[in-house]
Amino acid sequence: MPHIQLDTKYPGIVSLFMYDRKLAKKLSAMAEELMRQPGPLDVGMREMIAAYSSKLNECQFCYQSHASCAAEFLGDYVVDMAIHEGYVELLEEKPRHLLYLAGMVTLLKRDKIAEVVAKLKTLGTTDQEIHDTVAIASFFNMCNRYVDGLATTYQPGEEVQGGRSLAKYGYLMSIRRFFGEIVPSWFNK
Repeated sequence: MPHIQLDTKYPGIVSLFMYDRKLAKKLSAMAEELMRQPGPLDVGMREMIAAYSSKLNECQFCYQSHASCAAEFLGDYVVDMAIHEGYVELLEEKPRHLLYLAGMVTLLKRDKIAEVVAKLKTLGTTDQEIHDTVAIASFFNMCNRYVDGLATTYQPGEEVQGGRSLAKYGYLMSIRRFFGEIVPSWFNK
């Protein structure tokens, strides 16, 4: 049961966005920038970092949503093994260590962060890749606490559908997403 009055027909963070649309607009814009900006990390890796951090935080809605989104870009096998099963050793060295960095940031293991960054630099990782990994992990740590701190709810399957929607439309509510997703849901109730 949510700790504040939320419209529970919207799952997870979406119910919080419906509660505070002004904050939602800013958080969505930040997420879009972090997760979809052109840069050295592809969208699949960005989503995998979000899923990994969310899983470590035990935020089920965010973990499942971003794992589902990552699978749309990287395939089910990679996400199943690396994220769901925790077998990150199957990844190449650089993406594996990017996840390790996200984990150290999430778990706030300050003494290990420098060690992982040093290893990433020996692998040719750019400062931008390191920056983006830390920024994504940090942002999703905040979002995880927002979702779980207010006890948002969701029905089974909504988190997976949410991830697919993120893959297709991104983080901003566009006209295309509104007519492709929201309007049809009005008629399917």
